[in-house]
Amino acid sequence: MDLGTLYLSEVRERLRGTKQLGDRALAQLPEEHWHTVLAPEGNSVAVIVQHLAGNLRSRWGGLLGGYREGVEGESPTRDRDAEFEDAQLSPAELIARWDDGWQVFLDALDHLRPDDLTQTLTIRGEAHTVLGAVERAALHASGHVFQLVFLVKTLRGEEFQSLSIPRGASAVFNAQMLRRA
Repeated sequence: MDLGTLYLSEVRERLRGTKQLGDRALAQLPEEHWHTVLAPEGNSVAVIVQHLAGNLRSRWGGLLGGYREGVEGESPTRDRDAEFEDAQLSPAELIARWDDGWQVFLDALDHLRPDDLTQTLTIRGEAHTVLGAVERAALHASGHVFQLVFLVKTLRGEEFQSLSIPRGASAVFNAQMLRRA
């Protein structure tokens, strides 16, 4: 397998896992906490979801059918500033936006070919390789997902269900993994 094919396979898998992590965190958040802000100038879960969904739709919507030369990785209709204003959407509306943004991004990734990775994609007029744009998006999305996990864990307190290996359970987990190998 060539490096480009391997990279695309790995990044698709990792980003699907990143979305799942966010899904599992959001599933634990009661309706009354979606719009809670922990500090002045902080973002609520709702605002982070609005922003990330808007970013993913804007940046990757032009590549849904695959890479095309000259595609601008920022939709001219995007209102980024509005993404940071709480629109007071319901959890169901926010999840719909979340799922839509991720679907656009993951569909675009599914249509990329290894040869596309070295092509140029501009974002707000700044040139990137497609590989660089994917990495930029992966880091951006991961950062916001980890913010969501932190917020949900903080808001849920002792009721939060671990999304990975629970504290004190590493030895049991490692033994299970070794038995599978």
